[in-house]
Amino acid sequence: MADGENSRSKRERLRPRLYGVAIYLVAGILLLQVFFCLSVFLLRPYAKSKTPEGILQQERVRATDSLMGSILRSFGHGKKSAVEPRGETNAPVHP
Repeated sequence: MADGENSRSKRERLRPRLYGVAIYLVAGILLLQVFFCLSVFLLRPYAKSKTPEGILQQERVRATDSLMGSILRSFGHGKKSAVEPRGETNAPVHP
């Protein structure tokens, strides 16, 4: 009988520990699932930009930006820039 009581007490001691480990595992898996679900929204623009249509769209935007930049530079060629270089406050002394 001592053997039966001893094994029963071991099982009773192990169950709470196993339940605690199981709860942590379930909580970890749930957190991973939430993270993966949220990462879909973060990674979708990246994956979409790597498709052939996304690459063409990026090239169109770059071409439009460079064209508009060159047009704006040609019209603004005669204007002075708003930022002037700073003059030296202490002129170098020539002997």
